Amino acid sequence: MTGQQESVRSPGRAAAAPSSSSSSEETVPRIGERLHVLAAGAERVVEVVARTRALRPTEVHALVAIAGAERMGAPATPGDLAQTLRLTTGAITGLVDRLVRSGHVQREPDAADRRRVRLLCEESGHAVAGELLRTLADRASAVLLGLSVEERHVVDRFLAEVGFSTSAFLHAQDSRVR
Repeated sequence: MTGQQESVRSPGRAAAAPSSSSSSEETVPRIGERLHVLAAGAERVVEVVARTRALRPTEVHALVAIAGAERMGAPATPGDLAQTLRLTTGAITGLVDRLVRSGHVQREPDAADRRRVRLLCEESGHAVAGELLRTLADRASAVLLGLSVEERHVVDRFLAEVGFSTSAFLHAQDSRVR
């Protein structure tokens, strides 16, 4: 392991699991700090993937969102993307135009409503989204392999619920601003 890799791992290793006697008053702020470090690290990975692909970080986020919507069976609209990325419709138009020009995304008329447009990833768009998600998953895999199946389910549930809670918070904030 290189010195740089060791320095990256050391903070996580130094923060060993708390003893079972740790109080909630200690644990909750520590979890908040760890979520912040995790989110900041994930954003740096987005920046690295964007830089290697000659994209902007927001474009990588858009490709992940578009690919995710496709995977769920409901291709995104520009309005969906604006809401997900918390950008104006004008900003989304420019972002989608760049992704279409670069060959990562295509616009397709909605079969049920010709006034609507659906966004679909081209192969290269799926490749960018996949690279980001694989990179993040690879970082977690060694840790997950050290956990029992039950512990993995707890981690999965925790991350899902924190994600939903954060989305709800942001939605409430957006509603207050309007």
